[in-house]
Amino acid sequence: MSSAEPAAAALRRLRPAEYEPMRAALAAEGLPTDDLCCAANRLYAFEEAGQVLGYGGLERHGSAVLLRSVVVRPERRRGGVGRRLVRAMLAQAAALGHAEIHLLTMSAADFFTRLGFERIERGSVPEALAATAQFTTLCPGSAVAMMRRLDLPA
Repeated sequence: MSSAEPAAAALRRLRPAEYEPMRAALAAEGLPTDDLCCAANRLYAFEEAGQVLGYGGLERHGSAVLLRSVVVRPERRRGGVGRRLVRAMLAQAAALGHAEIHLLTMSAADFFTRLGFERIERGSVPEALAATAQFTTLCPGSAVAMMRRLDLPA
């Protein structure tokens, strides 16, 4: 098997009628689902050959963006899918014009560090993100806040 990563998987934006499988995948991992229908969310399936490998979301508030709701199907873990999914989400955020992206995590800080995210003080996130349900009620105060600068497309 080649060490090159497969390039066939791609993001596909979900329609609201398709949110339930994502909600179930997040709930199975103990991740927040209460605000998935927030108007600021862009939710995506990460698919390959018609199969959903995982999900992710971007919550946009003006120039600020939060990476959220990242989950990989259990049978597809440990094979680089999470890394590919996050990279696709970063590219999508950059394509939407965001220069940096933030997230909160309880258990995946090391994973996100390997993808270029840095731990930051929770109080240093943009005010628009600090006011979101993710920051105010859904994620505990012990969640690690992280940020990564993005390469904007030419």
